[in-house]
Amino acid sequence: MPEIPLTRVVSVTSADPRHPAENLLRPDGGGRWRGAAAGEKQLSVVLELGGSRPIHSLHIGNDGAAFVEVLVGSSAGGDFQVLLPSAALMSPSESRAGAEPRRVRLFGPDSLVKGPAQGTWDRLRVVLSQPYCQSRPFGLSFIRLFAAPEDDEVPPEAPVRRLGPFTVREEGGSPRRPP
Repeated sequence: MPEIPLTRVVSVTSADPRHPAENLLRPDGGGRWRGAAAGEKQLSVVLELGGSRPIHSLHIGNDGAAFVEVLVGSSAGGDFQVLLPSAALMSPSESRAGAEPRRVRLFGPDSLVKGPAQGTWDRLRVVLSQPYCQSRPFGLSFIRLFAAPEDDEVPPEAPVRRLGPFTVREEGGSPRRPP
């Protein structure tokens, strides 16, 4: 699936100078976006997409937010439409304790609203909220968007994954030697 690049930050409600929203444009850069201060209940950022293609899936890296909602829109105007309804990133108890603040959630085509997911958009609004903990700033580590594969595209061969000295194989593969 081809990744849809993010080209610029159109607007942001709040950003820490050390963790600006522009860090979301470089998902592999290791930076993150956080609100300017603890105690904010909701943050939002509007991002411009590098191409107008239907959105097939989303990968979202959390940084302390309890909920995320993703909307899509057009630079030509009109209202934003809900692509991903509000989804939990942390439970209330995890939010209060600060446990697992950097969890990654993958949202496939079944999680997205069908109508907006099939349209073409060039703007993305991400709305984060954290109603359970007012003592820590929150935000996102990254967000990545993927377009549906073209009909003539062949899916890439699954890469060999290594976990330390071990090779992880896909489900259903046969072992190289008997146990």
